Amino acid sequence: MTDLALFLFTILVDLVLLLLVIRIFSSRWVSEYNQINKAIGIMTDRLISPLGHSSDPRRLAIVSIMLAIIIEFLSGLILFGMNCIKGPGILDLFLFSGLKILDLVFTIFFFSIILHAILSWLMPNQHSSASDFIRQLVIPVLNPIRRHLPVPAGLDFSPLIAIILIQSFSLLINENITAKILLNGIVCTNFQHLV
Repeated sequence: MTDLALFLFTILVDLVLLLLVIRIFSSRWVSEYNQINKAIGIMTDRLISPLGHSSDPRRLAIVSIMLAIIIEFLSGLILFGMNCIKGPGILDLFLFSGLKILDLVFTIFFFSIILHAILSWLMPNQHSSASDFIRQLVIPVLNPIRRHLPVPAGLDFSPLIAIILIQSFSLLINENITAKILLNGIVCTNFQHLV
């Protein structure tokens, strides 16, 4: 697979996975009237509807997670199959797919919390579809931290604590688990592009 084809394929897969994972959380936490939430719903409905349409957020989340893991698994199967002499086993690839989705969740919340903090400093009382979407997406993550932290002089340190926790979990996944699963006996020509 050429570098351009590999790039385009991974961008397409990553975009689909990003939309599916965001939909998991936005369908539960973000207002159904938010324009960005509606757009994500419309873009992902065609993928989810063959698996059964439901208005129940819990069922929708389970279907979205399963679909995201299956897409990541098939993508990995294709990429490792085309670029590796000896790739990971099916079980290792399935576990790796689940870990990649979990890492994507951490990445989404990492950048959403940073955007939320920046928007709250620059436009504290402004409301738009984007700022409301980000705020409603991160508040359920920040509220448990806020309950356990004092608020000295009105300063909210929950985004900082959340970012540190998210980055810690992401590093654990990327450095330890992925390396132990994938580097065991795999021979690939383009390994850095695959992971």
